Amino acid sequence: KQWYQRRVAITAGGKSNSECEQCPAGSYSGDDGATECTLCAAGTFASEAGRVFCETSPAGTYASEGAAAPTDCPAGSYCPEGSAAPTSCPVGTYSSTVSLGSEEECTSCPAGSYCATAGSTAPTGLCSAGYLCPAGSVEAEAVLCPGGQYCPAGSGEGSPCPVGTFSGNVGMVAADSCQACTAGFYCSSAGLTAPTGHCDAGYFCSSGASSSQEDLCPAGHYCPEGSASPASCPISTYNSNTGAGSVAACVACPEGKRTTGEGSTSVDDCQDVECSPGFYRDAAGSCHICEKGTFSNVVNAVACRPCPKHQYNSAEGSVQCMKCPDTAFTWGTGTASFADCIGPIIEVCSEEGMNGTCHVYYDDNLWINTTVRSVNVIRGEFDLFEKTNLRARFDTLSEEDGPHNVAELETIGALESFAPVLNDVFCSLDKGWKFHGSVRTQSKSGKACINWRKTPLAHKAEPNHYCQNPDGTNLQAKPFCYISETETEECDIPACVWDMACFTGVGVHYRGSTRTTDHGRNCQNWNRDWPHIHGYHSPKYSWAGVGDHTNCRNPDYEGKPWCYTTNLLHRWEYCAIPRCSRDDFEFYKF
Repeated sequence: KQWYQRRVAITAGGKSNSECEQCPAGSYSGDDGATECTLCAAGTFASEAGRVFCETSPAGTYASEGAAAPTDCPAGSYCPEGSAAPTSCPVGTYSSTVSLGSEEECTSCPAGSYCATAGSTAPTGLCSAGYLCPAGSVEAEAVLCPGGQYCPAGSGEGSPCPVGTFSGNVGMVAADSCQACTAGFYCSSAGLTAPTGHCDAGYFCSSGASSSQEDLCPAGHYCPEGSASPASCPISTYNSNTGAGSVAACVACPEGKRTTGEGSTSVDDCQDVECSPGFYRDAAGSCHICEKGTFSNVVNAVACRPCPKHQYNSAEGSVQCMKCPDTAFTWGTGTASFADCIGPIIEVCSEEGMNGTCHVYYDDNLWINTTVRSVNVIRGEFDLFEKTNLRARFDTLSEEDGPHNVAELETIGALESFAPVLNDVFCSLDKGWKFHGSVRTQSKSGKACINWRKTPLAHKAEPNHYCQNPDGTNLQAKPFCYISETETEECDIPACVWDMACFTGVGVHYRGSTRTTDHGRNCQNWNRDWPHIHGYHSPKYSWAGVGDHTNCRNPDYEGKPWCYTTNLLHRWEYCAIPRCSRDDFEFYKF
């Protein structure tokens, strides 16, 4: 009955029942006497004319209003039973086929890909390098690649770093981003974010090791826990076994023997000790390097010798010592530094204010081949001359004067040569009554000097701790100092040789004890007028060294030291005193 055709009673225009027509496909009429057909509702359809009802669209199809037949659900969508329109597959899914009837039939986006939009017929694309995309991912950078793994483009899960490697970093894109296991450690499994642990004692692990016992420690070596490479047994030891875990496994050579190098594997490698120059051999036969300030210049020396006085050595293992400058000396033997050579030091610079190119000198310079605009005496005193070869006008500067610009000096307008003042600065001339060198603050026995302000000679001495001889009538033969407010001790200030054993210039500063002339005649006492009357008496001429003695002097700037003779027929004569030269005379006498 429900499938028969029913005609519509059409009364308009006076048509009879015999003129009723069937409702067309896509519509229906369920009532007698209907004057019009009803369109099938969305989600239903009528495939034939004359229907009394519409059928529901089956799953996998949809029907719009007035549909005569259902339409297959398109790819990227699904259509449950009675669907009026397709429903898009949600993000994270896609569909490449038609006629899906439910959301469950949408395909989950495969691992390694992502589906970013609803209604997709295929995945949007591959997962980005450095990220992984589980099934159903909706973006290219779904999950950052974790440590210990690497993720090329299109990764659904991370690939573990291989055995022997690790990585604590995230977001790696390739296997070569994994770090070789750190030397001294091992990485025993894949996917590590840190090494598994230290290499075992007795073994060593190079970079990329996968076992705690990667390589057995070889003979002649030892490998503590965590060794990246074998450590050689020290010189004069050996180890014939493999797998040593500490230096204690290295056996000492017998007394008097040593190896020529490290890493020896047998007692046969221990040979009789032969200590090279620069070393000494102790009673047990071992060699030891000579310390600074000492030397040895023979094979198998029994001891290192201290550098002699006035020499130094600032390097260990030396076979000789270096000589201090001619103008310098040392207080004792075994000097270990050039700075301990006691002598004059001067610095000259090409620009004012001690700027520009500067040079330091420890002796005279008879011809300065550069322009000097500033000068500083670092130690001692220097005579500064306006011309080369110590000629023309000069100024004297001491360490107490500090730096000076040449243009500001009182006498000279240029500096072309200079010479150190040694007498009464670094050595004592005569009895040292004018000695004022700041070179010694202890007595000959090594006791500290007290400040002269605390002594009975405070009114005559300079207020410092340096050795002096401030009393012009004191019987002391050389500088001394007070070691307490009542006790004095002599200082080991050297005696000057120049202007004592020989003369410099014209001999005005000569203070030696020669008292005979070139012709062998004896000298007359300067403070007496017999046999020759004269005017060179002390104290008027004490500045020239004359006094109650018969020593040769030069108070009138004559050609060289001279004296009045005791011969009535020969009033005065030059004295038999040599001129000072470095080839014949040292500067100091100790």
